[in-house]
Order: sequence, then C-alpha cells, then structure tokens
Amino acid sequence: MCGRYALIDGKKVLVSFTALNKTKPTEQAFRELPRYNAAPMQRLPVFAVRHDELIVEPMQWWLIPHWSKDGKPGFSSFNAKAETLDQSKLFSPYFKGSRCLIPADAFYEWQRATVTQEVRGGQKKVEEKHPMCVRMNDDAPFLFAGLFSIWKDAEGNEHPTFTIITTEPNELMAPIHRRMPVVLPEQHIEQWLDRSYKDTDSLKKLLVPYPAKKMKAYRVSSLVSNPRNNAAECMQPVES
Repeated sequence: MCGRYALIDGKKVLVSFTALNKTKPTEQAFRELPRYNAAPMQRLPVFAVRHDELIVEPMQWWLIPHWSKDGKPGFSSFNAKAETLDQSKLFSPYFKGSRCLIPADAFYEWQRATVTQEVRGGQKKVEEKHPMCVRMNDDAPFLFAGLFSIWKDAEGNEHPTFTIITTEPNELMAPIHRRMPVVLPEQHIEQWLDRSYKDTDSLKKLLVPYPAKKMKAYRVSSLVSNPRNNAAECMQPVES
C-alpha cells in the first residue's frame, strides 16, 4: 500500500520532466507545499488532462466515484491494485479514461521488526514497526501512477479526488512491505495521460515495480506516524 508520501517543491517537478514542462498549474496547485507527511484525505497536487489541457491542481487523496450520492469516502480507495484495475467495478472506468500522475519526493512504509528489550531485569522479544523513507538515489522527484474522479455536489461544484496505484514490491521494498506504489518512468508519461488511449492491456504492462537499483530506503523518526506532523524531520534518517 501507500499511505504516506512527501512532496517538497512543485516547481522542481515541472522542470524535472520534459513531458510536464508546458503544464498549466492552477492558482492553488502548489500553495500548500511543502508536504513532508502527506496523508489520505488531504488535498495534494495532481497532473491530469482536463478539458483537453494538461494541468496540475489539488485533488483530495481518496477516490470518490463520480456516481456517489453523498460524496463521502467509503471503501478504502486511496490505493488501487494494479493487478485488478481492469476488473474492478470501481476503478476500471477511470483506468480507461481518467489516469493521472502524482508528484512526490519520497514515500513512507512501516517495516515490522523484532527487537529485544529489557523488561524487569530480563530480556524480551517484541515486534515494532519502524517507519522507512523511500527515495530515488539522487533525491530527484518522481511520479506515482494514479486515477482520478470528479464528483459534483448538488450545486454542480466539482470535487476532484485521486487514488495511487500499487503493485508488487521490488527487491528493495520486499523486506519492508508486500506492496509498493507504481512509479512511472518519464518515457511513459504522455501515453499514461492520454485520455483517448483505451488499450488497458498495454497500460497494465506499465504498472510494474520500479527498478530497485535506482532507489534507496532508510529508517526515519516516528514523527511520520502522525499525519499532523509536517516537518523536514519526517524525512531525515535516524539510527537503526
């Protein structure tokens, strides 16, 4: 799964990917950055084609289908499994024509670890969850593959929401968690964002684990466990 990530500088993302250079940011797109500890239900920058134009705008992280009666989150739709996208009643319509990209500098996952603690003069083994930060080796920003939906309220106001697609872990992530977000390489950006492209069989082939050799992972502070904490310390390494 992917339940936390970080995005520091939206403008850096725009200049880092040639295919995104001409994106038109909305006025609100990067206003609430940096986000060192982004969490579901928050509004975060998302790249998508809307009205035949590539834009980046804030969307709520938790996909709410356009047909929802009340616009309230129900099923845990902040993530979507790559393997079943084309079979899912919820996600398949958006997989065919409402794909997006979510910029990030890092994502977090919690690794289970057995440690020995001293309890009342004796040694006891206990299980802990250690937060891990995953980044590119060069600390460059990257892009999650995602899907988006536009729900409209009774007054016709638009409420855009999104989900992050996950896949099996690569060699780096396997000891940490059984899932990882899909990181889309730059050469596939235009195809992924093309809403007229409907070949889901070809698109599914893009949803694979990112090469482990290009990534790094390190333990960070438990500060990141609380989504209220939004500080650079969330991304800083700590001793194991």
